Order: sequence, then C-alpha cells, then structure tokens
Amino acid sequence: MKSMLRLLIEIFGAVLLSVAVTLATVKIMQVRGLEKELKATQKMLQATNEKLAELESKPEKVSSAQKGHGSLPHWGYEGDLGPEKWGDVFPTCGTGKQQSPIDIRGPFDKASYEIIPEYRAGTLKILNNGHTIQVNASPGSKTSINGESFDLLQFHFHRPSEEHIEGKPSAMVAHFVHKSAGGKLAVIGVLFNEGSENSVIKTIWDNAPRTETPEKVVSEMTVNPGALLPKRFHYYSFEGSLTTPPCTEGVTFYILKMPMEMSRAQIESFPFKSNARPVQPLNGRRILAN
Repeated sequence: MKSMLRLLIEIFGAVLLSVAVTLATVKIMQVRGLEKELKATQKMLQATNEKLAELESKPEKVSSAQKGHGSLPHWGYEGDLGPEKWGDVFPTCGTGKQQSPIDIRGPFDKASYEIIPEYRAGTLKILNNGHTIQVNASPGSKTSINGESFDLLQFHFHRPSEEHIEGKPSAMVAHFVHKSAGGKLAVIGVLFNEGSENSVIKTIWDNAPRTETPEKVVSEMTVNPGALLPKRFHYYSFEGSLTTPPCTEGVTFYILKMPMEMSRAQIESFPFKSNARPVQPLNGRRILAN
C-alpha cells in the first residue's frame, strides 16, 4: 500500500513537473514572440519616421529653389526639377489624362472650325521668365475661332517643338496663347523649320534678355505677331493642357500644318538649348484636322 502511494506521488510529481516545464516553455515562446513583434514594430516606426523626415525636407528644398515665379515652386527641364518630377509638386502634371504636348498622328477626325487671326502691331514687351522668351501682346490682337473671339495674351517659344508630327519634332515652335471672355484658353502653334533668316525673329532675339528678367518694354520697337503666321491656316486640333506647371487642362490646341522658317544661327542663338516637355499619352483623345 505504501509503495502504491509512493508511486502515485511520484507520478503526480512528474505530471506537475511536466506541466511546469510546458508552461515555462510557452512563456518563453510568448516572450520571444513579443520581442519579435516589438522589433518589427520598431523597424516599421523607424522607416515611417525616415519617410516623414524625407517628406518634411521636400518643401524646404523646393522653397530654396524658388526664383521669383510667384508662389509656384521652381521647375526646369532637366535633373531633379525636370518634367519627370513635375508631378511630385504639381499633381495634374502626373495624373492628368489630357496633357500636352502630344505626338500628332492619324487617323484624324474632320475639323470644321474656322480660325481668323486679327493681330495688330504693338510696342515690343518682352521677358525671359527663366523657361522661355515671351512676348506680351498689346491690347487689340484677337483671333476668331468658330465665331468666338479670343484675345491674344502672349506668345513664347520652345526648342525643339513640343508637338511632334508623326513622331518628329520641328526645330522650334511658337505658342500663341489666347483667352476668351468666358475664360476658355486656346493655343495656336506655329512650327519652325531651319531655313531662311526670319526678320521678326531677329527683332525679338536682338531684344531678348539672355537671363531671367521682368518684362522689358522696348518703346522704339514694334512687333506684329501676325508676321509670324503662315499664309494658310490648315491645322490639327486637340484638347490638352498647359505644357508647363501646373499643367492645367482644358486648353484647346490648334497646331498649324504649314511651318515657318528661321535660320540655323537664329535657332542656335535662342537662350535655351532645350525647353520642350516630352510628348504625353493621348489617352483616347481625338485629333481633328482640316
């Protein structure tokens, strides 16, 4: 009887020891699991903090790069401020579905709008805005598009042309920017090929600041924007956007088919070696032609 009792006590003791060992093992595993989770959480928090620090530093970098263009951060055509980075600061540049410029390719839908420019000569008002040479139009220059009147605000230049025709750019393009009384924007694009010297371009280039400046009024010089237009007004048309930040959409483009000319020397003397945004996806847009 005593031996049986001793056996039971030994068995009971063994069971208790086994339970204690099991509980201790579970406890250790739980602690290790918690430690693992804690390390993972700490690692995630560290990564988050690093990302926040990076985001916090961006406005400071942008601010230090501002060069007097109103409230807009500075941007450019190459490097960290180039077109592929515009969307980081100007969302529409990266997410917009009707962005300009485009590669103009057929087939085309039929265009029926009539374009009738009525430009007037005015005092030369010119500036270098850090991205292009721009001529501000004098009051009175207008264009009638499908019977609606648009005031000419300014025209400026891109090298090479931003718009491509069947995959190929021209040497340069002039964009004539218009606005209607209702706020619609319309841009007439004139392509330039290398050829003869252009007398109007000579006047503009001779007075164009080589570095960034406010508007300069050259009182002794007049320019008629109409002298930069071709004789025929056959065009390609599409819905697009500003080709520079903030890349606002809702701009109708009319790219004239007949190019103008300027000399190689005039092309090379343009203050910007390259200031053209790459062509953007069409995203199902129709291109009209007449």
